[in-house]
Amino acid sequence: MAEKWKPTEPEVLQSWIDALQYEASDDLSDWESNFVNDMANRLMRGSTLTQSQEEKLEEIYAEKTK
Repeated sequence: MAEKWKPTEPEVLQSWIDALQYEASDDLSDWESNFVNDMANRLMRGSTLTQSQEEKLEEIYAEKTK
């Protein structure tokens, strides 16, 4: 049986977003930049991200930050 998905803490998600916006912004495509900004806005509104949104954010973070 697959392990149940557990959302990532908002503070962790925000740290990924901050790193992407402030350290890797020049390396982001337009789509990635728009996606990261949208996820930041969702968190600021107190919304949670879906599993697929979190996975995509983590993928971009892992690829664009070293």
